[in-house]
Amino acid sequence: MLIAEAIDTLLTLGWWALGWITVIGAALTVFLLTGCALGTWAVRGTWRTVVRPAWAHSRTAARHIARRTRRHDYREAA
Repeated sequence: MLIAEAIDTLLTLGWWALGWITVIGAALTVFLLTGCALGTWAVRGTWRTVVRPAWAHSRTAARHIARRTRRHDYREAA
């Protein structure tokens, strides 16, 4: 009788441990995937801001830069 209760207790604790390992694994997976997605989003946004030319921010900025840097071409085009 005592050995059967010990085996029953071990099986119950084993299932309990397996359940918690599954829950913690799922939570860590969600946490890591969220972190990777946020990191990718931040790096991509920073990279696009750094790599894009200064005139690509807005049409107004592009016009001002064109007037300032290409004065001769700008007058001919007008």
